[in-house]
Amino acid sequence: MTNDPFAASATSVFQYLQGRVAGLQITDNGADVSLSWRGSTPELILDEIPSTIDVVRTLSMNDIAYVKVFPPPFFGANGGGAGGAIAIYTRKGDDVKLAPGEGLNFQQVSGYTPYKEFYNPNYENSNPDYTEDARTTLYWNPFILTNGKTKTVQIEFFNNDISKKLRLILEGVNSDGKLARVEKIIE
Repeated sequence: MTNDPFAASATSVFQYLQGRVAGLQITDNGADVSLSWRGSTPELILDEIPSTIDVVRTLSMNDIAYVKVFPPPFFGANGGGAGGAIAIYTRKGDDVKLAPGEGLNFQQVSGYTPYKEFYNPNYENSNPDYTEDARTTLYWNPFILTNGKTKTVQIEFFNNDISKKLRLILEGVNSDGKLARVEKIIE
């Protein structure tokens, strides 16, 4: 029903079924609705539970996911099912999947992304041609794990030639998923 434009224009499931099912006669006199199929009354089943005309006619078409019509004889109905059955299933909360960009405005926010490797110069094999090291970022590592027992980690990096003070910024997530941020000046 969610994709049927005729269902959206119907005021009740009985109005929707009128003229759509061969042999099913629906008489709707406002307050009084009667059903007949091959001389018997079809059984109404709402979400796998036997129901009545009064309950089914109060349903809004927006609440109905789909309708199954079982022609007579339907042996799964009470009393042998001489009139067949009409099974009505209501919508669940997640039956309509919204596509991004349709409906409400949305903003896609980047979450945890794959980390990229930061260039770290190798000074162990230094070149005799010396140029001044003026890097502003001395060390950056997006994936550091602490020792499970001591909760510490040792980090080694090379300093540049111009800094007198170092600003250490540590950001991360703990094992409970809480964000952490520490900022210190080292002289």
